Amino acid sequence: MVCLEAGEVSMRVILLTVSAGAGHDAVCDVVKEEWEKRGARCEVIDLFSCLPPVLKKRIPSLYLSMVQVCPSLWRTIYKRSDVPYKSSFFTGKTLWSGAWQRMRLGAPAIIIATHPLAASVASGAIQSGQFKKPPALYSLVTDYSFHGMSLTKEVTAVFLPCKKEVDELQHAFPFAQFVHGCISVRKKWFQPEEKTELRHRLGLPVNGKVVSISGGKEGLLHYKNVIKSFEIKAEGVWTILCFTGENVKAAKQLITLETRHDVRIFPYTPVFSDYVKASDVLISKPGGVTMTEAIAARIPTIMVSPLPGQEEENKKRLADLFISSNVSEAGAAAEECINSHHEIPDIPQVQTCELVDKMLLLHEGFEAKKQAYVGRGSIYRLNHILAMREKQKEKGEFHT
Repeated sequence: MVCLEAGEVSMRVILLTVSAGAGHDAVCDVVKEEWEKRGARCEVIDLFSCLPPVLKKRIPSLYLSMVQVCPSLWRTIYKRSDVPYKSSFFTGKTLWSGAWQRMRLGAPAIIIATHPLAASVASGAIQSGQFKKPPALYSLVTDYSFHGMSLTKEVTAVFLPCKKEVDELQHAFPFAQFVHGCISVRKKWFQPEEKTELRHRLGLPVNGKVVSISGGKEGLLHYKNVIKSFEIKAEGVWTILCFTGENVKAAKQLITLETRHDVRIFPYTPVFSDYVKASDVLISKPGGVTMTEAIAARIPTIMVSPLPGQEEENKKRLADLFISSNVSEAGAAAEECINSHHEIPDIPQVQTCELVDKMLLLHEGFEAKKQAYVGRGSIYRLNHILAMREKQKEKGEFHT
């Protein structure tokens, strides 16, 4: 483990995030703890909290409305913004002056962006000269698919959870740096548990069929329709654990729902990981953090109702590992999952301590690499200019 040297002034690290779902917040908490173990002073900044007062609540609610009511519009925005090295008006000072100010006052040595938008906003701050000494900027991708906004010329390195994608992108963008990283989750997800003991402790039927249904922090899932699919296409009686998050409307609907199954509703529980490990199957949207937790716990998972953009890409990337299904077929998919004894292989993952080690090692040579990159870039530009002049000369001689 790489640590800061004794007597050295504590390194300042800013984790720049976007509170769109609980996943980014959870990753920040785990990474922050690891940095603080090394003696770093770590601050988490949520971009949405830095918006002007008029927009603080409207922007997040607009995003949720868009993905629910008009998903095709958000899908279009996602795809059109998926372009590396491209700046946008929406990531400039007009909207994010508050975030720029907080970053400048933090005087960080490293900024870690856990969202493509955060990477782009931090890049704008560095480009406009907000810092006396420009910090290293790391894009920490928290999905299983890369988005172009995560890569700008100010980004020192992009950390991705998929080694194959790291190799693909390094080949596509040879002058950028891509590193095999991870989507950081709590260690408890990796700890094996005895299912029978867990069910006794949680009051679940030891020999019954148990399924957990999660729609994330916002509860963006048609729970009622999922349970109806179990009513029609599943056999016997299931214990169905519904984690509804902040979706109060869905929780109220489930209370009055008539079904033969044992439906239990949890708006929030601190032992969510225990309930998932005690289940036979997990049904969830394919969010990056939830899928990582499922991989760590080795729980068979059925992916349903992906949000447009990032979750649709996650679903494609994880198609060989998890089962894809429609909400109306979720009950049948769960039965098939149990009958076929579907198992998740033990997949080696980069741990958070290794992730921070890589970031520290990269930072040690940050200034030297930056100078080398500038010099090398100047040589390439000069060679390009000379080559173009030679071509123009040849073209002129040909016409003559």
